Amino acid sequence: MTLSEPSFKTKDEAKDFLNCLCDQELTVHVSDGRRYIGTFWCTDNAGNIVMGSCTEYPAPDSASDNLLRDLTTVVIPGQHIIKIECDSRLLANRFI
Repeated sequence: MTLSEPSFKTKDEAKDFLNCLCDQELTVHVSDGRRYIGTFWCTDNAGNIVMGSCTEYPAPDSASDNLLRDLTTVVIPGQHIIKIECDSRLLANRFI
């Protein structure tokens, strides 16, 4: 995995971006193929994400691909996050 250059010029821009995402629905894909859909609550300096009212979906190729779990709160370790998706309208006019 290669890290790209930061997308924000200042820490304030990055904080504004994260504040924009707070309490919004995100989809987080992790390295083992699972994905989590829930409400983004916060992150930390290590890149871990905390989500609430979250549903965990198994990897598409897993034996239990129809088994999903409702989770009240979940912490997703930053090193396992592959991709984060959100509604593009959250970003329109502000960050794109």
